[in-house]
Amino acid sequence: MRKKVFGTAPFIIIAILLGLGIGFYSILTTNDNKRINETFDETFSYMCSRIDQYETFLTNSQIKDVYQVLDKTRDFADHIKNIENATQKEIEDYVHEQRLNGLIVLDEHYNPVLHVMSESHFGRFKEYLLNQPYVRDILTHKNKTFSTQVPFQGDIINVAVVARKDKPGIIVGGAHRDMLKKENGDLTLSMLFTDFPFKKDGILAIGDGSKIISANNDAFSGKTIEQARELLENPNEVVSNKTFKVNVNGKLMFGRREHTRNYDLYVFFPKDRVYATRNQAILVYIVFSVLMFVLFMLWRKRVESQNLMNDQKRMRTINALGSAYYGFSIIHLDTLVAEVIKANVKLEDSERTFVVTKEWTRDYVEKHIAEPYRQGYMDFTDFEKVSKRLKESEILADTFQMIDGSWSHILIVPQKYDADGNVEAVLFASRDITPEKTKEIELTNSLKNALAAAEHANKAKTTFLNNMSHDIRTPMNAIIGFTALAVTHIDSKEVVKDYLKKINMSGQHLLSLINDVLDMSRIESGSVRIEYADVSLPDVLHDLRTIIQGNVHAKQQDLYIDTQDVRHETIWIDKLRLTQVLLNIIGNAVKFTKVGGMINIRVSEKPSEKPDHAIFEFKVKDNGIGMSKEFQEHVFDSFSREHTVTENGIAGTGLGMAITKNIIDMMGGTIVVQSEVDVGTEFTVTIECKVKGDLTQAGPIPELVGARILIVDDDINTCMSVSKMLREIEMIPDWTTSGREAVVRAQEAHEQNNSFKAYIIDWLMPDMNGIEAVRRIRKVIGDEIPIIILTAYDWADIEKEAREAGVTAFVSKPIFLSELRAILTKPDILDQTNINVVSNTKHLDHKGRHILLVEDNELNQEIAEAILTEMGLKIDIVNDGLNAVEIMDSPDGDKYDLILMDIQMPLMDGYTATREIRSLKNKNANIPIIAMTANAFEEDKQKAVQAGMNGHIAKPINPEVILQNLDVIFAEKSK
Repeated sequence: MRKKVFGTAPFIIIAILLGLGIGFYSILTTNDNKRINETFDETFSYMCSRIDQYETFLTNSQIKDVYQVLDKTRDFADHIKNIENATQKEIEDYVHEQRLNGLIVLDEHYNPVLHVMSESHFGRFKEYLLNQPYVRDILTHKNKTFSTQVPFQGDIINVAVVARKDKPGIIVGGAHRDMLKKENGDLTLSMLFTDFPFKKDGILAIGDGSKIISANNDAFSGKTIEQARELLENPNEVVSNKTFKVNVNGKLMFGRREHTRNYDLYVFFPKDRVYATRNQAILVYIVFSVLMFVLFMLWRKRVESQNLMNDQKRMRTINALGSAYYGFSIIHLDTLVAEVIKANVKLEDSERTFVVTKEWTRDYVEKHIAEPYRQGYMDFTDFEKVSKRLKESEILADTFQMIDGSWSHILIVPQKYDADGNVEAVLFASRDITPEKTKEIELTNSLKNALAAAEHANKAKTTFLNNMSHDIRTPMNAIIGFTALAVTHIDSKEVVKDYLKKINMSGQHLLSLINDVLDMSRIESGSVRIEYADVSLPDVLHDLRTIIQGNVHAKQQDLYIDTQDVRHETIWIDKLRLTQVLLNIIGNAVKFTKVGGMINIRVSEKPSEKPDHAIFEFKVKDNGIGMSKEFQEHVFDSFSREHTVTENGIAGTGLGMAITKNIIDMMGGTIVVQSEVDVGTEFTVTIECKVKGDLTQAGPIPELVGARILIVDDDINTCMSVSKMLREIEMIPDWTTSGREAVVRAQEAHEQNNSFKAYIIDWLMPDMNGIEAVRRIRKVIGDEIPIIILTAYDWADIEKEAREAGVTAFVSKPIFLSELRAILTKPDILDQTNINVVSNTKHLDHKGRHILLVEDNELNQEIAEAILTEMGLKIDIVNDGLNAVEIMDSPDGDKYDLILMDIQMPLMDGYTATREIRSLKNKNANIPIIAMTANAFEEDKQKAVQAGMNGHIAKPINPEVILQNLDVIFAEKSK
């Protein structure tokens, strides 16, 4: 039988390897086809998004044109107070200066007072306007305006209507679209695709129906569709319903054509690149198959030699079984007759031979086999099927438990074969394995218990580490990043000072996170306390920007931060918790948004029904991977993560949003999420806060009243927000979303002797970056007028280039009214690189006070001495609480004003030392003592108070905290 099997085995192996090879070839081909189709889909998706961006630019340009006409018409109404006394020349000069095509002034009965427009055009234009119901409303509602685009005699007219300021009536301004186009920047498809990330030696072309308007191959650039028709419309093989093969200059390529909006898109890849994976894999498989076949033949030869040796050993095995097994029998499978060779009880000769029927087996099972194993024993000893089972295995073995609790191991071994190789007789042997089985069960149970304990401990450790990974890494990245930047700018004192401030701020935030980690039970029980204080909203947002900008820059994402109607910049809130909430949301936005994505942060203020309160709304929007509707219902649950996130390999704990929701609830706020898969997510946090009664200082700046200023930013919302702030200080703002247009506007204003008095320019814009715009504007206006760069990113790396280009100062986004006033009213700080609000906190004068520092760690002694000496304090140091008690009990103790006491010391701890000092009989018993220790929990503060201490300072030492404690202690002593 074995010979028959081994004789046909080589042919079977060859057939299997050949079949697997064909299947493998087919799968790889399918995968390569799928991959190239996915590459096509990704390429076309990217091209469509860039074309959508182009179309969006055109739409925004049209909206801006209408707004420009409205601003110019409103400006005419504001500046000409008595229109009827104005001369025709004054009106015409204004129309020419503002690049308008016409201007009409009507009284309350729609009769013309004056106009700059031909008579024929005037009549038709007036008739059109009087038919618009919105125009009539302006007479009764002077705050209303009307603006639109009107088809007029084959052209498009941008129209704006506002109310007169001197008398009842309306003013109508109009400009041809072509006229306004001269002021606008130019954005083309070719410009959008200059940095197109196209690889694999492929060909890309974009057509508009008549010609190829953009291509990365000179053979197609500028060609008409007819000239390229042989390539584009003659595929020689269709690969799928979309993909086809073409010959390009004798080179076989895969191609696809798509249509979007009004454009035809063409993409081609070389064939040798498409199937490179398949060809390499098939070559490896052929080598592997040959090797496997050779190994099989060597193995077969070895097995045949071992079979002969096994037959010789079989008889010796049966003889050996007699000493190991308490009973064995020979069973003839054709007659089911059993011959007992050895038994564990004494048998008569008549009892040594019997027929193993199913009834006999069932009776034996009921008398001897334990219940859970009875059916298994019946199946195992079904001798009608043993012969077939032994064809698949050379030996059968199993273990069963007996009714008396003992364990029996049963073995069935072939003993005789017929001419066809079928088993005719078997050896049925059994032995008692109760001791071995008992030890095995005990060992298994021990292993299960140990495994469960290990899994529980490992899960607890993994959960703990993962939970804090996200929160700790963000400020840690900021610390490491700004430390590296400080080293590279070590010669610039102001830059290093700014980086050290940011490092300190990130370190403080990291310390607060560590404190929460060390008191995990408070977070899990929801007992985190909210500590309210006056908080500067600009500080919060600038700190957030500092922490996240490293991650944003690493993923090349666009960051937009702006404010809307924020009049109160100081609010009553817990700064740490607000920062934690916003950092969790913004950090997730950065993490779940792909490279090159967009993060938009907006802060707005709304009125509240409560006196001295305002409602602040924080919106964080991204265009990341989004969330399904089902998951949005669980996004604030602990440890909840959507399966798509784990599939994408994005790390996280699933705990951040649960903590965020808990903190917002304690603040009395709300959080709402809106999301769509593959579109993006928007979180809205709304918190009602107590505010200071005084609004942010507004009103005019006398030196700048009426001064023109140009804002340049590709975000319309930023332009509108900054313009509104400038109007509040009575400047005349103008804005544009194009760097190219800003250069044109600067040139025009300079030529008309009506130059802008200042420029505020965004650093990053799509058509021209801010530095290049500054460089070109400087060539027009010279070096006197200030130009300010507005950015949401760190400017240290570009500061030198920016200064050389003519940049006067830098401003961080988002910009607040107070910051805007600061830079415009204080020319002496224009050279600074940061306008963040500086704390005005004033402390008492503590210079010369004599301090006794009780600290056993030499490194801590050195740090504390350096910090305290820098603050003007005189320091003496002792190494243990016992030494401090001895000094206070001596006349030398009279010279000290205060003791800074560590808690954990070798001979006498700080609590005991404090109690000993308080029990002294001299005046030193009342000396102020402040705990300065790494024991930072609330219960540690309570222990310090109970021991008689006057304050508690947590390590690492913060000079500001030390000064605050000294102020409290010595202010009370001076009363």
